[in-house]
Amino acid sequence: MKKLVIILILLLSVKGFSQDSYFLGKTNYCTPQNASSKKSFETAFLALNYPKYYGGITNLLLKVASEDPKYCDAYFMAGYFLRLQDMHKEALAAYYIADSLAQNNAPIFKQNLAIQFMRFGKVDEARKKYEEMVKYFPENPEGYYGIGNTSVIIGDYEEGLKNLKRAEELYKVSGKVKDDVVYMYGMLYTLKENYETALPYLEDAYSTYKKDDGYLSLYALALIKVGKNKKDEKLIKKARNTYDKIKDKVIADEIRKKLTSEFS
Repeated sequence: MKKLVIILILLLSVKGFSQDSYFLGKTNYCTPQNASSKKSFETAFLALNYPKYYGGITNLLLKVASEDPKYCDAYFMAGYFLRLQDMHKEALAAYYIADSLAQNNAPIFKQNLAIQFMRFGKVDEARKKYEEMVKYFPENPEGYYGIGNTSVIIGDYEEGLKNLKRAEELYKVSGKVKDDVVYMYGMLYTLKENYETALPYLEDAYSTYKKDDGYLSLYALALIKVGKNKKDEKLIKKARNTYDKIKDKVIADEIRKKLTSEFS
């Protein structure tokens, strides 16, 4: 199941970061001690769309951090640029320092750190960061969403659904409901083996995730279970067609075993 959730997190949740107001370069969660530090920090944002400068900007930010060691924002953006360069261990270290220095004042630091933990399979550490987001930023939906996401691996599906519901409510308030909330509902209900509840969510997610093997595996399973339970030949046929679309059959073991028993 790890592969399924990690793909979901890395490809979906991460893409929302660039929309955060933090990336306008005007927010500082820690006060720089040197006058030049903030100027260098703000300069870094100009390079976000120019990969050829990532290395140089990373070195600049790390230099700022070494000279201004309590400036958490420099560490965070260094981590961000390191992640963009696939230097994930280094990014994790920088994010960890940034979050520690920010003293629970920066939700985006915790979110990025949690996702980086997930990249290395550190699910418990990621859950802790999401729980801290809920504690310190109760009106931020990302903490609740993250708990829902980690529940896929941890297995506390009811806890995941409870938090996902709260995330959905908060996304609606902001007018920015994430597309993957629907998919996550379908995923969690499928894992709970509540297939009839899961199926409408998975159907609603089809247009967005129809090329994703993880999604197709869950959708095929829900279809075949509901189809057989209702003796609905159309659903059973649709399940078979969906199953046949899974290209390489590299899917979560738990789901693969269930699909094999249904379609063998």
